[in-house]
Amino acid sequence: MAKSETRTSRGRSWEQLDGIARGNSGLAKVLRQAESYIALNRRIRDRLPESVRGEIGVARVSGACLVIAAASPARATQARMLASALLQAAANDWPDELTETRIIVVPGIRFER
Repeated sequence: MAKSETRTSRGRSWEQLDGIARGNSGLAKVLRQAESYIALNRRIRDRLPESVRGEIGVARVSGACLVIAAASPARATQARMLASALLQAAANDWPDELTETRIIVVPGIRFER
């Protein structure tokens, strides 16, 4: 069976799902937002020292605020020192204006290294 003929567990073809993802549905919006966050986290990760990658990353964007999550208070301190550079990197890629950062501690959080 060719890929174009394969079905998901709910009986939809991958082409149908691709069409949904490219449309204007709520699912399409969520998928586009998820892709934006993945790209943003990759951009941020490239600006982090190797030793902290995986422990600091984007938690969310709230209005014009880039919310950065850190796995521990020590990593949050490092994130605060890097916040300006991270904001600049994020602002270059995010479709809306980003003007501030907020650092939060989320014990045990892990990001892609």
